[in-house]
Amino acid sequence: MVASTTCSQYTMDVCFVPELAQTVFAPLETFAVFAIANRPDAQIEVSTSDGDSATFNLIKVPSIGGGYYTFMTSIKMSGKPVTLKYSYFINGEKVDLDGYATIVPKSGHGNDEEFSTVVELKEQQGALSVKIPWLNVDDWQGWAWVRPRSTWIEPRWVSLRNFGRFGAHFLMLQPLNHSIDPASTFSVFPCSSAEATVHLTGPRDGEEPGIYARVRRTKADAVAKIYVVGKLSTSADIFESVNGAINLAKEYLGTSDVAYYDPPALDRGLISPFNQLGFCTWSSIGEHIRPTGEKLRALVKSLKSSEIPVGSFIIDDGWQDTRHGYNGPGEKMRGLWSFDVWDGMNVSFKETVSIIKEGLDTVENVGVWMALHAYWNSIASESPLVAKYKMRPFKLGVDCVPGIKSDGFDDIQTLSELDEKDHIWWLPPKELAYQFWKDYFTFCADAGITFAKIDDQSFSSFLAGVDGAEEAFALWNGMNKAADEVFGVGRVIHCMAHYERTFNGDIGMGLATNGMRVVFRNTDDFGLPRPNVHRDHIHYNLMNCIVTSRMSLIPDADMFMSCAQWAEYHAVLRAFFPGPVLLSDKAEEHDLKVIHKLIAKTTSGHYELVKSHNPAEPLSSRIWEPSLDSGIGPSIKAGSYFPASNSSSLVMWSSRDGAESPSTDILLSSDVVDLLGRHILEGAKYALWFSEMQKLVTFENASGLNAAIPLAEITLQPESHEIITAAPFYKVGDINVASLGLLGKYAGLAAIADTKVCDTALDLSILFEGQLGFIVTDSSRLSISINGEPGTFTSTDLSSSATLVTVELKYSDELNSSDYWTVKVSCP
Repeated sequence: MVASTTCSQYTMDVCFVPELAQTVFAPLETFAVFAIANRPDAQIEVSTSDGDSATFNLIKVPSIGGGYYTFMTSIKMSGKPVTLKYSYFINGEKVDLDGYATIVPKSGHGNDEEFSTVVELKEQQGALSVKIPWLNVDDWQGWAWVRPRSTWIEPRWVSLRNFGRFGAHFLMLQPLNHSIDPASTFSVFPCSSAEATVHLTGPRDGEEPGIYARVRRTKADAVAKIYVVGKLSTSADIFESVNGAINLAKEYLGTSDVAYYDPPALDRGLISPFNQLGFCTWSSIGEHIRPTGEKLRALVKSLKSSEIPVGSFIIDDGWQDTRHGYNGPGEKMRGLWSFDVWDGMNVSFKETVSIIKEGLDTVENVGVWMALHAYWNSIASESPLVAKYKMRPFKLGVDCVPGIKSDGFDDIQTLSELDEKDHIWWLPPKELAYQFWKDYFTFCADAGITFAKIDDQSFSSFLAGVDGAEEAFALWNGMNKAADEVFGVGRVIHCMAHYERTFNGDIGMGLATNGMRVVFRNTDDFGLPRPNVHRDHIHYNLMNCIVTSRMSLIPDADMFMSCAQWAEYHAVLRAFFPGPVLLSDKAEEHDLKVIHKLIAKTTSGHYELVKSHNPAEPLSSRIWEPSLDSGIGPSIKAGSYFPASNSSSLVMWSSRDGAESPSTDILLSSDVVDLLGRHILEGAKYALWFSEMQKLVTFENASGLNAAIPLAEITLQPESHEIITAAPFYKVGDINVASLGLLGKYAGLAAIADTKVCDTALDLSILFEGQLGFIVTDSSRLSISINGEPGTFTSTDLSSSATLVTVELKYSDELNSSDYWTVKVSCP
């Protein structure tokens, strides 16, 4: 929330930390309160519920991004909650702001607790609702991961008092009741099984206030249990609570000993398509426009002429042989007719693949889009496939997933009619589901296809009755098994797959895959025509990753366009996500600068992705702040740790409502401690390098861990981002050296494969070609060698005690025998 007032002389913009309507806890007796304003002479005050008042004073901290000033005052805590009222003066008149912030002292240490409710369906029970007795709706507010659309789960800020009917799949809560330790985080995880699914909702008609488990049987004639578990942690680290809840669920489900692992990077002589720069036709050809041989040739020609080293290529929706009008009235009711390409492709299936592979010699993998039920509206009822696979009709019902935001079925996501009485799917019976998929994938593989994107998966949860639920399980299990056998292990992107099985069930928990992670689309599409879609896409991906990165899943942030739709804003996220990096540029519309910040040559001369293998995760200390509000105020922030360099990246995205105001933040010492977490080096000094604005701030880990010392004020204009590299200084002879990784890449720290330090040298193993950067305290005595040979470097003074040093690493044929560039920085 921001205050903005205009008078005849000037406009006054101001925001606060903590913000209005925000509740924070105070671990110390004195609590620092900050304000950011657009004027250095701003007069800003705060009054407390204790009757005290204080004036904010301008403090001197680096202003990065420009135009704003930092103010600070202190509040003395008296052992009870304190409310803060903010005010400021403009043109001599005092303006009192509506609302208040609350500071709650941490008096004594509460106890961590675990909670659980086990629900068992009796043999003939198809569904059951149970109130969760240990969730008091008056005590908690926070983030709920709910399913507002048929195929996507998204975070929403909620109070349990006003919890709606959307199904919730995870809760991360903070206390409203001041008798609960204010440092507490309460995470609640509804854990589905292979026999039943569960999500949480508020009360329905006639039910008393509370949170309810909605349980549905998915396997007939079996003991069916689900588990709703909670972990209350008082450590102030929200992720202790999250980990505790998920680990408790694993204990109940019996998967504590299931080790998660990634699919092989190389299978059957082919590199995984998800480890290469990818391309997808969806936005490039145009949403809902069917691909043709001619359109594919134009795309391939454009990529070739721009020398974009695409390694994998997805032919998205529209390529299949479909018919409409068979499974219900209307042109939208389209079903699959055969395994082949549609007539309008004007070339055969094999020729379609050849257009791509012969036109782009860098492409090793070509994939195709499909739906879990073959097409949006399943198989056309009069298709020859119906008789061959003994297909039968299945009814769908909106009652299977109550609360979805639509008048029945979500026609935007499924291209279906809304009247469920007309909605019939023709599908192979569960005993033939695997064979259907095995034959379909084999037909594709014979044409040259090596992987698949399987879409609309969670819509199978609308299949009615226990029979429909069993069919949904059989479709997924058969599809995944057949894909592993035909294409190779782990070569499916699981898309539109947000439902109980993946988010908090047997797939997500590793039961269905014996622990092998599957590539999982983490959010809805990146560029939909919705308000705030770009910043929300970043927000949803980061928040969803809190859950999905702890599952047997590889989060995929979706495709993006390098030259449209807030290109760099999205590109940065992909660099800090473990899933595929997919372009979807229109022909002749490519930004090579953006693309090359994501890729680099290795010592073999091939291009590979330069990205983090640890997904970016929101800073735990900032998880409750209002980063999506209007006016100036905090940005979206997330961190990613790089173990080979003992360093982290803090990524910030401007995120104010409507992109009408810049984001403004005060970077605190506690943020750096939060960013580095348990990896922080005791007593170490860190370089904080702002890669976009080319600025340096330093941080010394000498203060108490609870200190909140302001390090910088940061302003991000709408649509912009910043990446701060937090790298430790190492003592090398008489100077200090911090390694920044490759400067021209978003995730430049990913280039560092190994770091070794001795008294007089810093030795690095570097994976990629590019400009390697260091911050040094004195470059006059510096020596750098590359692969044992003397290297040249460039120095740029940043201050009297800090210099930016850069050295160029270049590919040559002589490097083929080595996996790395070896770089030695020494001070003789």
